[in-house]
Amino acid sequence: MLASDRGNDGDSFRVKFPDGKAEVMRLYFVDSPESAFKEYGRGRTNHQRIGEQAREMGGITPEQAVEIGKKAKEFTLAQLGKGPFTVFTEWDSPFHDARYHAFIRLSYEGKSRFLDELLVEKGFARIHTKGGTMPDGTSQQKQEGRLMGLEKKARASRVGAWAF
Repeated sequence: MLASDRGNDGDSFRVKFPDGKAEVMRLYFVDSPESAFKEYGRGRTNHQRIGEQAREMGGITPEQAVEIGKKAKEFTLAQLGKGPFTVFTEWDSPFHDARYHAFIRLSYEGKSRFLDELLVEKGFARIHTKGGTMPDGTSQQKQEGRLMGLEKKARASRVGAWAF
């Protein structure tokens, strides 16, 4: 189940498992824009990252990217908060920060769907970051192609970041 955490956003969130353990899961393949401009101290900010996300999501402004990040966060947390979902993970922590890459399967409009695909389909995420073999054995390359097709449809339909 989704666990409350101030770090929850569109592509990473804390999950509480049946044994009571809670871990932060980070979606394979996708990166949703940051949902707020932040300053961390010592002059560090996330502004450069937001600029990169904005450029890669159709050249939108950083402010528009943050708006999409807020929508992605709202969408993800609403979907995960609706009920049971399945986590598929290899327990890898590529950034060595106790976030584990995962695929999340959930029920959306009566169908079993993967969250990374939904985010791309809605224009709430760019195809970026580490991929992996899907739980059903679909190769990383085939899944990247599928996500590119979903992104192409999102652009053509002008949804999410592609609506600006």
